[in-house]
Amino acid sequence: MRYITWTKPQRDFIMDTRKQKILVGGNQVGKSWAAAGLLLYHALGIHPKIPGVVKESWLVCHSHEQSRTLQAKLYELTPKYTLHPECEYVKGKGFRGLAPVIRFKEEFGGAIIRIKTAQQGIGLESATCGLVVCDEPISEDVWGACLSRTLRGGTNGTQGIIAITMTPVGGVNVDYIKEMVESGKISTHRAHLTLEHTTPMKENGEYLAPILSQNQIDDICAQYLPMDRAARIYGSFEVAPTAGVVFDNFDPDCITGQPVPAGGQYTFAIGIDHGSNINSQVCILACIDNRDRYPRVYILDEYASGQAPPEHHARAILEMVKNNGLKPENIQYWTGDGEHHAKRSRDGFKMNNLLLMRAMEDICQYPPRGLPWTIRRPWKGRHSVYFSCSLIHSCMSRKHFYIHPKCKKLIEAIKFWTLKTGSAKATDRHGHFIDALRYCLTKPLDKKAPTPGNLRLI
Repeated sequence: MRYITWTKPQRDFIMDTRKQKILVGGNQVGKSWAAAGLLLYHALGIHPKIPGVVKESWLVCHSHEQSRTLQAKLYELTPKYTLHPECEYVKGKGFRGLAPVIRFKEEFGGAIIRIKTAQQGIGLESATCGLVVCDEPISEDVWGACLSRTLRGGTNGTQGIIAITMTPVGGVNVDYIKEMVESGKISTHRAHLTLEHTTPMKENGEYLAPILSQNQIDDICAQYLPMDRAARIYGSFEVAPTAGVVFDNFDPDCITGQPVPAGGQYTFAIGIDHGSNINSQVCILACIDNRDRYPRVYILDEYASGQAPPEHHARAILEMVKNNGLKPENIQYWTGDGEHHAKRSRDGFKMNNLLLMRAMEDICQYPPRGLPWTIRRPWKGRHSVYFSCSLIHSCMSRKHFYIHPKCKKLIEAIKFWTLKTGSAKATDRHGHFIDALRYCLTKPLDKKAPTPGNLRLI
């Protein structure tokens, strides 16, 4: 804390004396560091403008993994001699304890900082605290819970402080925050992903070396999906998820018939989207080369059909694998959508992963339930569509995405697919190909797909 120099948005946010304040900005602008600094200024009683020690503070995180990241930043900023002897930090795991608590020595105020996560679901009935810092978008219910905990948590029973650091993206409805910002009910500070806002500045106005170069900023911005680029760069609340082509950075030069370069660390994957209409039963075959830090994706082939018996689809998929010089046993990831019914009454045509597997057993002459590979269902958690599209979008931005010219329908889908909702989604002819592509690549590109829980304070 003695040696850190803040950027201007960070300093303005930390030094703000309002009871309710927010730092809203893009990604990679240091919002979490500002949250950690604010907690320590109050816990150690060294805030330049607000005197006194806040005896109990809360840091509300979105997930356990995010909690570890925030705890690491808190520990890095904390003067180690101020920590209580019973307070122990383990690198990579966080502070010890089922409910992590950062405790300080009595001679430095004896304050505690409680770490709250969605997975743990920790809450204290009738608890009061002087400061709540939320490093994420929070729902209106959580805002109300935090407000009730701080009503008398300040000095001499006064109101405590609620501070939020966030980028307004994700599945949480933050319209109420937008209204508070526009009406001036919450003190607002903005941090943009620009050279100016990512450069530390001394109190006398002198700028130090920037944290990110302009080339790094440009590279990060290019990888964001157009649907929320304004939010992730400028912290804008105006996000139009259905506007424009999603993969606007697809380079036609990546369409190549050249073979996959030899000597790599290859992973093969298949993604299947079930359907009964024309070209709605789709299968995509991909090769992922992991020889470098960033994987390179090669889309080798596609298969599209309509309503047909499982044996027809299974034989076509196996032939596609064979025609590309592979065996089914070479495919590490088989991912297929859930069960599809052609009629709502469920008495007509249906297709699912199990039917395909049984058909493949028969064609390959394996004993019942003896198929050496399994077609697994894709991860469909919150933000799964955005998350999987972001992985693909990043590969395209790095020019690490290549597709064979024979994948004509997938190429067309990549060029023209836009996010749709309701009935428009059901009739989208490009959606089946994009879904199969997402199912194919999500696991190989990110094997630890996040599974966020519902944030709740009790």
